[in-house]
Amino acid sequence: MNCCSNCFDDLELIGFITSNSVKTGDCDYCSTTNTSLINPREFEEKFISLVDIYEPVKGEIDEGISPDLIHKKIQDDWSIFNGDIGTDVHQSLLKEILSSSFKGKDRLFTEPHELRVILHKLEEAETLEKEWEAFANEIKTNNRFFIGESISLELLKDDLFPVHTKVYKKGKLFYRGRISTEEGYKKEKMGKPPIGVSKSGRANPVGIPYLYISTEKETVLYESRATHSDFITIAEFRLVDETMKVLRLRKIEDLSPFMAEDGLENYLKYRKYLKRLEQELSKPLRRHDDEMLDYLPTQYLCEYVKSLGYDAIEYGSSLHDGGINLAVFDDSKLEITGLNVYEVISIKLETKPKLEPE
Repeated sequence: MNCCSNCFDDLELIGFITSNSVKTGDCDYCSTTNTSLINPREFEEKFISLVDIYEPVKGEIDEGISPDLIHKKIQDDWSIFNGDIGTDVHQSLLKEILSSSFKGKDRLFTEPHELRVILHKLEEAETLEKEWEAFANEIKTNNRFFIGESISLELLKDDLFPVHTKVYKKGKLFYRGRISTEEGYKKEKMGKPPIGVSKSGRANPVGIPYLYISTEKETVLYESRATHSDFITIAEFRLVDETMKVLRLRKIEDLSPFMAEDGLENYLKYRKYLKRLEQELSKPLRRHDDEMLDYLPTQYLCEYVKSLGYDAIEYGSSLHDGGINLAVFDDSKLEITGLNVYEVISIKLETKPKLEPE
């Protein structure tokens, strides 16, 4: 029997099918016709690593834990399968994927399961969040250079960052925008700021400039905070080096389990902590905030990332839903290949009440 990309919602599995399928026909699981097919057993190694992080549940369980059959648990936790094809199909597909390692009546398929990290109430993430709070308070209000309350740098380097590393390839385009006059800025004014005028940013300390860019022009418009009738100069940057190594601190909760490989359990342990770092890096600075102080913790984090040999850190835009921003430590791998000036002719603001009416 064969499955197809329409059987799944996980992008890693869909990409695997697209790259490795050598047969076309009708899918035996979702009934999609004339599509690229693959034998489900091709996924066995990936799924063995996934089901290994679950344990069978017997006896009494604590409140808030909701074990279920394995095909339902991995769907609830990861949304791997196409939700429209039904749980019975999910179960059949999972059994076929693992058929070489587990029989159909194996306890894996017959007993309720739950994530091991939930069953054993591993509290490392909560401890690390408290550690981050203490560190942020220390660097902002007590010690700036000889820090008493540090964060677990070795844990980040060895266990967490490798799972969230990505590589952009030569030719990838990025964009930077600056509010300007109608004449716009020249190329030489669209790179990172000169050292002498470089202000403190969410990633860079004062006097150490980074290049802040986005992957889409629309995100640049939002990030520039341009308003009606403003002119904005947008530069197009092309990656001219073979690769750019990036730490991805964006959409932490959307990571495919098949991207983490051997680091999947650590990812689950520390997902909440990584989500906190993501929020810290992405949060907008308000008018009354002190950029010299409020960005100190993330500047420290980014300096550490740079020291590990990364070229940039990637984070989500707080101003444009789904937007992707990067703070590039060394812009020598990029060159400007396009430049244009745009006028903002409309703008839409959305609000929400700070306090709900009684």
